[in-house]
Amino acid sequence: MKQIITPVVLLLFVTFTGFAQTISVTFINPGNKQANPTGAFWHNVTKVMEAAAQDLDIELTTLYAERNHIDMKKLAQQALSSPADYLILVDEKGVITDALLTVPGEHKRIAFLLNSPDKLALKRIAAKGIGVLGSVTPDNYQAGRILAKLLHESLPEGNRQATNRHVMLALLGDVATNAAIEREQGLLGYTNRTYGVNLVERVDAQWSEQNAYELASGLLQRFPDTRLIWCANDAIATGAARAATDLKLRDQLHIGGINWDQGHENVIDISLGGHVLLGGYLLTEIRKFHNRKISAIGEQKIAIFQPYSENFRPLYQAIHGTGLNKIDFKQFTTGDQSYSIKTLNQQLKF
Repeated sequence: MKQIITPVVLLLFVTFTGFAQTISVTFINPGNKQANPTGAFWHNVTKVMEAAAQDLDIELTTLYAERNHIDMKKLAQQALSSPADYLILVDEKGVITDALLTVPGEHKRIAFLLNSPDKLALKRIAAKGIGVLGSVTPDNYQAGRILAKLLHESLPEGNRQATNRHVMLALLGDVATNAAIEREQGLLGYTNRTYGVNLVERVDAQWSEQNAYELASGLLQRFPDTRLIWCANDAIATGAARAATDLKLRDQLHIGGINWDQGHENVIDISLGGHVLLGGYLLTEIRKFHNRKISAIGEQKIAIFQPYSENFRPLYQAIHGTGLNKIDFKQFTTGDQSYSIKTLNQQLKF
C-alpha cells in the first residue's frame, strides 16, 4: 500500500527535526590543512566546524589557502561565483577586503570569522552589492591583557610585591592582522598600568616557532634578567622556551602563549585558548539565520578566551584527537544553552 505524506505530517517532521533543509557553506581557510611551524590552529578550526556542520545539516566545503595570500584572493574570487548558500571568510591583512572590492562577482550571504574588515571597508563592500551578514571575532584585546596579567601573577607573591620591576619580553604575531594588533594592545593595556612589569622589547615573530627561537636566543642574551616572555601564540612561546632551554635560562622564566596547541602544557607555563571554537559557533548562527530564528548575525566580538587547566582536558583532547562528535551543536540553535568553553567541555565529561 502506497503511503501518502500529508502537508501536516511533513510540517510535523520538519518541526521535529528542527531543520527544513540542508544548506551549503564554503569556508576559505587562510591556514594550512596540516600542522606546520605556526601550529595546527587553522586545521583545528575546520575540524570543529566539520563536527558542528554534521549536527546542523550543513554541507561544509573548506578551501585552504596554505598561508598564501595570492591563492586566498583567487579562492575568494571562485567562492563569489559559487552556488554555495553562504560563504565564511577570514580577512587576514585585508586580503579578503581587497579581493571582494576588486574581483568580479558578488554574493549575498557572507560572514567573517576571526578577522573582519573595518567599518569603512564593510561599507565599500556593501556598496558593491555584496551582502555581509555579520562577523564572529574573539576579543583579542582581552586575550593579550589576560596573558600579561597571568604571567605577572605567576611569579611568586614575594617577587611580585618587590620594589624592582620584572623584565618582560614580548614576541608579537605580526604588524598587520587585527588579532596581532589587538593582542599587543591588550598587552600594553596591562603593562602600561602595572608598576611591577618592565616591558623592555617587542618584536614581530610572524607567528613562527623558528622565528621566535632565533629572536629569543638573541634577546635573552641581551636581557639576561628577563623573567617573563609574552607570546602572541603557542608556536612562538614554544620557540622562546626552546631558546631559553638552550641558554640554560628556562628555570628563571615564565612563558605564555595563546592557542591551546597540542603538548603546550609540557613546554610553556600558560596558554589561553577558545577562539578555535568560534567557527562552530558561527555555523550555529548561520543555521539560526537560515531558519529565521534571528534576523541578522551582526558584529559579534566574543570574550571566549580561558587559560588552560586540567579541568578543560576533555575539550582539549577532543580538539586535538577525537570526540568532537560527542558535542551536540544543535542545542546551541535553540537559545537554551550558551556557546562557551565551559558548556562544550561539560558535554564531553559524560
